[in-house]
Amino acid sequence: MKLISLNTYGGRLFEPIMAFIEKHKADTDVFYFQEIYSNPKENIMVDLHEPRVNLFEELSRALGDFTGHIAIAQDDYEIKTEIAGCSYFGLSTFVKTSLQIVDVHEFFLCNGRNTFIGNQRWDTMGYNALAITMDINGTPLTVVNLHGNALPAHKLDDPIRDEQTRRVLEFCKQLDGEIVICGDFNSLPHIESIRAFERNGFRDLVKEFEIKTTRGSMMRKLFPQYEHGSYGFQEFADYTFVTPGVTVESFEVPDEPISDHLPMILECTV
Repeated sequence: MKLISLNTYGGRLFEPIMAFIEKHKADTDVFYFQEIYSNPKENIMVDLHEPRVNLFEELSRALGDFTGHIAIAQDDYEIKTEIAGCSYFGLSTFVKTSLQIVDVHEFFLCNGRNTFIGNQRWDTMGYNALAITMDINGTPLTVVNLHGNALPAHKLDDPIRDEQTRRVLEFCKQLDGEIVICGDFNSLPHIESIRAFERNGFRDLVKEFEIKTTRGSMMRKLFPQYEHGSYGFQEFADYTFVTPGVTVESFEVPDEPISDHLPMILECTV
């Protein structure tokens, strides 16, 4: 199986990201996307470098051989008048139609649906996870797609990050079969809330494959001011964890200029 995880940056780099998806869709089984927008209105005008408010719909059309699932964190995320009231924000997973889905589950890591009160109160934003279980030749395989809390901005240990790790691990304890957890954790690699996955039997592929960055060169182009900020460039945010029964054939994080995050590409068997 081939699985790709990517924080899409709201599809702001739309043409490059769609070209990347077109390149990989034929031999990919599951795409996990974070920072997804959805809007039932068509032909919404999109400003350059602004989010694609129809991104889920555009991805659905591009991935015609996949079943798309979206987990919404906020029903009305945008404040722009022309899309206010019908802009949804969350994450999505696209599974190839040839795969048998046996269960879909959503849960929150922090806050809840529609807790965001706006006015730059990012601490009120809900961060969630979408878990899809498939039957792979008689073995259950659950893929957990998550977007972790961006605050505190230092990306170090904090009660909020401890709690989101606890919720993910508690959910995984209920599952049979093998598990892949991936997404944007908004955490640095050495902290306890990341190391806890290894203590609970998961392999940390970012650590194991000695990945140097999950943010990449485009992040530096988009946010050169981070070099001079309080924390400098934080090279890590995204992780992939697998249970021991997942045989990893390859894992890479190529420096693709498609987002302010890099894609994580896992090829494996169960």
